[in-house]
Amino acid sequence: MNEKKIAKERIKKLFDLSREEALKENWGKSRKYVTLARRIAMKFNISLRKYKRRFCKKCNIYFTSKTVRIRYQKKDMRVTYTCLMCGNVQRYPYVKEKLKKGKK
Repeated sequence: MNEKKIAKERIKKLFDLSREEALKENWGKSRKYVTLARRIAMKFNISLRKYKRRFCKKCNIYFTSKTVRIRYQKKDMRVTYTCLMCGNVQRYPYVKEKLKKGKK
């Protein structure tokens, strides 16, 4: 079995575990699992594009309703994720998503 494939499976499993711990409000374990997943991804050069909006890039906490505030800004056409643990703000454009929705 390919090392990259094993690493991808391990990353998926770690994010699943992190989600479970975050729902139990066990922030330490949740943060540890995300950190391990990010380390594995860096070591094997794997993109975390699939998981990019699920955790804080600064403190590695998994996002749940108690750890993140999500705001849509019509004026700037972007989504703002604010981590309630460390205060980090992440902004993502949603122009492409809105254009796809309009074409259907």
